[in-house]
Amino acid sequence: MRVLISAAVAVVAIGCGGDSPTSVKNRTYDVFTVVDAFSPSPLDIAPGDTVRWNFAGGSDAMGHNVRFTTTAPGTPSQIPVRKSGTEFRIFLTRGDFTYSCDVHPGMNGEIVVK
Repeated sequence: MRVLISAAVAVVAIGCGGDSPTSVKNRTYDVFTVVDAFSPSPLDIAPGDTVRWNFAGGSDAMGHNVRFTTTAPGTPSQIPVRKSGTEFRIFLTRGDFTYSCDVHPGMNGEIVVK
């Protein structure tokens, strides 16, 4: 009888493992160019998450770029001017990553990796 109880306890313990740090999945977040603004901004994410920028032409149909104004370690590479389509960047390092569009002064965004 004790053997059966021990086996049952072992099965329950294995089944209730919960989320371990290795089972956490990274997420993908979308940022859109809405006329001449990045939305959402700021965007809070976790280390290892991906940001997907979705580009549309803008008020003058010139397109947009993403130039990171942050020089912190782990800052992703710049995104050249795009009139449409998507670009992905993975953020591995904690910190505040500010960016702007060179085509449209005042069009700024921020990714906060917590």
